Amino acid sequence: MKVFKAAVAITLRHPLYLLVYAVVLSLLGVLMASSLSFGEGDDAPFAAYRAKFSVIDRDGSDLSRGLVDCLGEHGIEMPLDGAEIALQDAVAKGSVSYVLIVPEGFGQAVLDAARAGGDAPMLETVYSYSSLEGSLLDQKANEYVGLARAYAALVPDASLADVAAHAGDATGASAPVDTVQLGSGSGSAQRFVFYFSWGTYTLFASIVVCVGLLMGTLNRTDLRRRNLVSPLPTTGYNLQVAAAALAVTTGVWLWTVVLGFVAFGEAAAQISAAGLALMLALSFAFATVPLSAGYLLGQMGASETISNAVGNIAGMAVSFLGGVWVSFDAMDPAVQAIGRFSPAFWYTDALQKAAALEAPTPEALAPIFCDMGVLLLFALALFAVALVASRLRVQGADAGGNAAAAGVRR
Repeated sequence: MKVFKAAVAITLRHPLYLLVYAVVLSLLGVLMASSLSFGEGDDAPFAAYRAKFSVIDRDGSDLSRGLVDCLGEHGIEMPLDGAEIALQDAVAKGSVSYVLIVPEGFGQAVLDAARAGGDAPMLETVYSYSSLEGSLLDQKANEYVGLARAYAALVPDASLADVAAHAGDATGASAPVDTVQLGSGSGSAQRFVFYFSWGTYTLFASIVVCVGLLMGTLNRTDLRRRNLVSPLPTTGYNLQVAAAALAVTTGVWLWTVVLGFVAFGEAAAQISAAGLALMLALSFAFATVPLSAGYLLGQMGASETISNAVGNIAGMAVSFLGGVWVSFDAMDPAVQAIGRFSPAFWYTDALQKAAALEAPTPEALAPIFCDMGVLLLFALALFAVALVASRLRVQGADAGGNAAAAGVRR
């Protein structure tokens, strides 16, 4: 077991990698899952956000008062001094999101413009571009004026009060809103699922870097020459190296899993025992993908720098395309098509199904095992490429001309 111990020691001699990739990224996943809201215990009906606004009404007509009432249904009116500097300070400091100034004679001007077919008078507005709150209220104000102008044009003899009333009725109409639980399981359970989903980047980056470093060190030309002429059989040597890589992978996987149960034990309790077992199996199945990727990097002679770059870049790409950081449904169809080639897509899809599992029936288990099979196929494909790369390297110049020696030992 000397090779096994030496291989594990290579990883342990680089504690900074384990600290940054395994520990820090896992803790970041805990912080992310803890900070997000998944609707636990929130049975209140939907309520639209009400932004703060102020109106300087210099017209005082029925139409301007109706406009103020319209905005009041969608926001919270705040009293404000009419001085220009006060308006600018209020928006700059964030005390209000939107300021509307209605000029004198605005109401009558809207009627005259509508009946004459001219352009409607402009409203003066001030709102911050740092958020969309003011912009949304401005759209509502323009909608009210547009409806008032349309009614005035259709009913030429309507009074200003009638126009304001009809515009208010039209803008006050709203569609009913129902809330639904997205995903599977309770909101609390989704927090645990999110942590496991976030773990795709943690597992991929840390395992690729650690295994790639281990394999790259052992595959240095000088070490390969010594190993090829050593009395240890090639098969035994390879098995010990593979066992060391698997041990490193298992260690990283165990850390992320245990941390998840410690941080979100109550959330995990909302998932059935069969669902939790499947989530653990899925997580380990996914871990074999970066294990194979790191093994491939080592067989290709990748340096420490290259392993770090591939682990980070590939980990981010796999996570993004798999819908870990951005909802897969929100992606462009072309990106979704590419994302299906990411192992993270099949992993996160299976996690949601496992979290929702109530009874382990064949119908419920079939799609989960199908996704798990796809993950294992990803790992197997990368491992097969790594074996080819290893064979080519042994036969090439990087093996130091010891291909014949390797053949004798076999």
